[in-house]
Amino acid sequence: MSETENQVKEERISIKERRKKSPGAAVGTAVRENKSMLILFGVIVAVLLVILVSMLVLEMPVIPVCVIVAIEGALAACLHDVPIWLHGLVIIAQIVAGVLCGATVFMVLCALIYVVGILAPRFIH
Repeated sequence: MSETENQVKEERISIKERRKKSPGAAVGTAVRENKSMLILFGVIVAVLLVILVSMLVLEMPVIPVCVIVAIEGALAACLHDVPIWLHGLVIIAQIVAGVLCGATVFMVLCALIYVVGILAPRFIH
C-alpha cells in the first residue's frame, strides 16, 4: 500500500468512534449533523406558540389567526432576499397596523414570526 492509501484509512473514523471521545463532543456533533431539522422544529414551535397564545390568552378567533400567521410565513418567504432596512419597514408597518386595529400584542407576535421566518433559512444554509 502506498502512503496515500494509508493516510486515507487512518483519516476514516467510524461514527461510533467519533462519538465515544466525550459526551460534549457527541452532543456537538449531533447538533451539527441535525442543525436544519432543529431549526425547522424551532420554527414550528414558534408558530404553534403564537397561534396558541393568540387563541387562549388574547381570545382571538382561530381561523383569522392561522390565516395571518400563514401570510406572515409567505411574506417572509417572498422577502428573504431584500435589504435589511426593508425588513425593518415591514416590521414597523405590521406593528402600526396592529395599533390601528387594536391588536398590538398579536401583531408584535406576528412580527416575531416574520423575523423567525427570515432568519431560519439563513441559519439552515
